[in-house]
Amino acid sequence: MDESRSTSPLLPKERKTREGDEEILEEENKTSSAQAFFNIFNANMGTGVLAMPYVVRLTSYWGVILIIIIAFLGNYTGKLLIYCLREDTAYENLSKSTYADLGEAFWPKYGRVMVHITNFFEQFSHCTLFLIMCGTVLHHTFPDSFVSESVWIAVVSIAVLPCAGVRTMKHISSISLLTVIVALVTSTCVLIYAIVHFHHWRTHDLAQFKFKEMSIAMGIIVVTYSSQAYLPIIEKSMRYPGEFNAIMDFSYTLITIIKFNYGILVFFCFREHTEQIMTLSIPHGAFRISLSLAVVVTALLFYVVPMFTLYDIFEHQLNIPLFAELKDEPLKCDKNSMPKLVFRFVFILLSTLVAIFVPHFGLLMAFVGSFTGTILVLIYPCLFHIKLHYLTMPWYHILFDLSVALFGSVGCVCGVIFSSIQIAKEYDFYRMWGIEPDE
Repeated sequence: MDESRSTSPLLPKERKTREGDEEILEEENKTSSAQAFFNIFNANMGTGVLAMPYVVRLTSYWGVILIIIIAFLGNYTGKLLIYCLREDTAYENLSKSTYADLGEAFWPKYGRVMVHITNFFEQFSHCTLFLIMCGTVLHHTFPDSFVSESVWIAVVSIAVLPCAGVRTMKHISSISLLTVIVALVTSTCVLIYAIVHFHHWRTHDLAQFKFKEMSIAMGIIVVTYSSQAYLPIIEKSMRYPGEFNAIMDFSYTLITIIKFNYGILVFFCFREHTEQIMTLSIPHGAFRISLSLAVVVTALLFYVVPMFTLYDIFEHQLNIPLFAELKDEPLKCDKNSMPKLVFRFVFILLSTLVAIFVPHFGLLMAFVGSFTGTILVLIYPCLFHIKLHYLTMPWYHILFDLSVALFGSVGCVCGVIFSSIQIAKEYDFYRMWGIEPDE
């Protein structure tokens, strides 16, 4: 009977049926345009909205203009990436589906590793920022506890240790959506507080244009728009990819309106008392404590998103022989899983150590945005586009891409220099650990 089945002409039909089922299942797993919108919205909103009033404090109305400029350029380069992935290059038909594939097409020998390493440091820095956010919020929410920011960071880092056991992206999207909702609700509560106290608003005597503050603010803003690494996955999963550009335009417009309105209206209320994280601007009390705790929970939940991306880059994308042999085996406390678990705990420990020794949320955010954020959002997409399509591009398009890349390069260099100088000034071992120096 087995032999008759093995030679049966019905088997090819059965295989076709299976293939048809797989195609149907794949189609069912595609995301709708609404889901694609929420994915892009989540990737660009996050907890970054909490820092928008601080941006306006640094730059006044110039910060609003800068938010609009970065949003426009981020939207442009995001669509540029997808164009480069979907269109044939000037050289040959290359199989391209990820940001790293474009890097390889740009520079066959080192381009893929170049993109992965840049994204690796970007995600690692985001993990560090979430821990700093927790430490900063707890330190300022409970000032009578006499616990320094660095000690709070060390304490909350215990809560993220289970991240080492995360294996799939199954629940990551739900966590991401939840954290964005909590961040928006928290920010809206602060905005309502600011509107209710509109009689305290001062809309005049704003800060003048200062290049140093603008460079730092640009880095902070870029962090809140650094979704380029996720856009290829979002577009590829869409049921109607032809609607991607329209969804990008709508998403970035809505996100930008939210960011600059929250930033400037909250700043009008608190002015020079505006803190790096907007919830800390509210006077001490039960309302501030509840909002601060919500921010801490949000940061801890969001920590798993960049950390899992970091795991994926290190274990699957960099082709490290040790991890290639392990493949995707379930993580267990045995000798096969031990290398992965050890390296994952090391990454968590390293992010904690960096957060402890540089406990300044705004300045580190500016440094990250100016460095890896600017490279991924503004520089790489334009350079990749020029290299792969220059034969078919009009001269003014090449000039515009070069201008965007140059703008990003200047912002990168200046932002890194100025934020590094400010971090060095803020670095105080005794103050950081809450220890009084011996006279």
